[in-house]
Amino acid sequence: MKRVVIFIENNVSLVLSLGVPLGLLFPYFSFIKNYMTYLLMFVLFVTFLKMDIGEIFMHFKKPIIMTYIIFLHLIVFPIIVFFAFKLLHFDTIYLAAFLLFSALPAGVASAAVTDLTKGDTPLAILITILTHFIATISIPILFFILLRKVVHLDYLNVFITMVKLIFMPLVIALVFKKLFQKATSSISKRSKILTMIPLLLIGLTVTSVNYNFIIHNPWDTIKYVLLSYPVYFFFMLAGFYTVNFLPPGEKIAVSNTKTFINVTIGMVLAMSFLDAKAALIITLAQIPWSTMIVPAEFFAKRVNKSYDQSLN
Repeated sequence: MKRVVIFIENNVSLVLSLGVPLGLLFPYFSFIKNYMTYLLMFVLFVTFLKMDIGEIFMHFKKPIIMTYIIFLHLIVFPIIVFFAFKLLHFDTIYLAAFLLFSALPAGVASAAVTDLTKGDTPLAILITILTHFIATISIPILFFILLRKVVHLDYLNVFITMVKLIFMPLVIALVFKKLFQKATSSISKRSKILTMIPLLLIGLTVTSVNYNFIIHNPWDTIKYVLLSYPVYFFFMLAGFYTVNFLPPGEKIAVSNTKTFINVTIGMVLAMSFLDAKAALIITLAQIPWSTMIVPAEFFAKRVNKSYDQSLN
């Protein structure tokens, strides 16, 4: 059993990328979608247990840098993606889908991925919090300016989502640390595998939920997935190199928070005010999301290795 745990912890990207094939092999796991919120809450709970919460607030002392990062995430990158698709003569459905996709806030899981790839997890959490609140303003502005489309967002629901996904795990982790110090130490030692299992289940669930469409429309699925991958890679690389003045851990955090965006919220928003096809494009973009841990981990390892060598 110990060897299995060690193998899993040493092969993060391999294990997490299994979510896609497992979802196709076991489509009945789609029922897990009802528990996705709790899986994400657990991931954040484990992440909070092993970190100093005060480190999150340390980044508030860098308002100019944080403003720059949020501006890149929610304004600059979406505009670049929008005009890239426009120059390639994609129709309005694709423009709207990928504009929304690019303007989404950082996903809660991005903090866990940052922890797994040895990035600055407190910074990733702060970016996640800020982008969720600011995206409620930036998304309507982008759609009105670029597509002349009015978008109404549910601000109360965004706040409730943030409380459930981030603030509740934070409070529970703080209380748990105070009351159960030995248990906290044990959980922290196995935080990697405890984080990986929920992330694997999320990837598996996303694929199994879309099983019927994937099986009956393989070519459309491939087309939508292939369109998403370049955008993800753009997020990963641009998110890293546009903050080249930061330490490696912080650059990894910025890259991950843009790469592992909250596609679930995008899917809900697309079904609310976009064409059904646009909603489908964003829904299937969750499949590449679950496999991006492979290049993200490889990239982070190279960055950390180069940084370590430069110090020696």
